[in-house]
Amino acid sequence: MKTNRNLALACIIFTVIALCGDLLLLLVVNSLRAGVHVQSITMLAVGGLLGCISIPLAYASGFAVMARVIRPTAKTMAAIMLFCGIAAAIIGPIIHAMTWMSIRSAIITGAVSSSSPMEAMVEQGGLLLNLWIIGVVLLLAISILIVWSGIRRPRAIPLWLAFLNPIVLNLLIGTLGSFSDIGRSYLVPLAPNLAHIGFFIALYWCLHSGKLQQPAYS
Repeated sequence: MKTNRNLALACIIFTVIALCGDLLLLLVVNSLRAGVHVQSITMLAVGGLLGCISIPLAYASGFAVMARVIRPTAKTMAAIMLFCGIAAAIIGPIIHAMTWMSIRSAIITGAVSSSSPMEAMVEQGGLLLNLWIIGVVLLLAISILIVWSGIRRPRAIPLWLAFLNPIVLNLLIGTLGSFSDIGRSYLVPLAPNLAHIGFFIALYWCLHSGKLQQPAYS
């Protein structure tokens, strides 16, 4: 249990660092959209490196904890979740790095889109959009497993935690952000990391408070 708590705490820290990396990229691209001069290359480099380093650590540790939590009651589900978590840990930093390079290229060429970041990504299409789609599919699969682990008997996690999964939080945050330009510029792109922070905090609280009673080996 202590190992699970430590891993959960670590993944919260890594996800917050990843959020900071995303925020720096968004500050640069949105400032350029508004015609405001910023130290773009330096900020991009810091934001890019923060995300590329912390995203794989966040996803790998976070979903490793979830796999360990549900393993005693559902070994196959735990294995699938671990696989999806590792896949997300690989794809996530690639998406972040490609976004970093895309913004850098736009700065150099002067071709900064006037659209919101997510709209610009969809308009651009190509490999980056395809990776985002794969990432969403992985997140959906993980969230379905989380829900199922809270519904099936015996329950591996509390029902409320099962429905506070990353895809639900992502949709709530994204919907909230879609109503304003500032929301579309910042909140919608940050929704994945914000959703994971929320879920991992809830998971840590369950582990810390003893709501998840797990065998010693888990």
